[in-house]
Amino acid sequence: MKHNNLIRILVAAALLILAVPVMASAQVYNRYDPGDRDRSTRFDVRDAIARLDNASARLQGDLNVGSERRALGGLLSFRTVDNDAIAQVRDFRRAVRDLRASARGGYALDRSVDEARAVLQRGVELDRYLRLRTGRTSVDADLAEIRSDLHVIADAYGLSVPY
Repeated sequence: MKHNNLIRILVAAALLILAVPVMASAQVYNRYDPGDRDRSTRFDVRDAIARLDNASARLQGDLNVGSERRALGGLLSFRTVDNDAIAQVRDFRRAVRDLRASARGGYALDRSVDEARAVLQRGVELDRYLRLRTGRTSVDADLAEIRSDLHVIADAYGLSVPY
């Protein structure tokens, strides 16, 4: 009897664990009135630019740490930092800041198309450069967030991400 109750409890817990992500993914993303497309686009662009700046700062910090390689059974360790990657991240952050300044919080999307193109181009170059070079999960997570926000910006400006 106790064995059957334990099995039922475990099955119910497993179903709850599986059902929560399914219900969460079914939620509507657009948190604004669908009729007010300009307002939601402005907020999405502003938030995406802020997230790009934060993700690129984290990426720069992750790359500054470098990778460590041990030799002679752990007696010696060598740390390598990819200075070219750090320079590309700096250029990307500079382009994101230029976009933030010219977009003025998402109110001047028509005036900042060139800056958006520059951000998309530098983001794609950065992604291609770092995708297979590091192999660290923290860098991969930052790149995934940058990719996602690049798609938001491309959709808002009517551009395509050149992958």
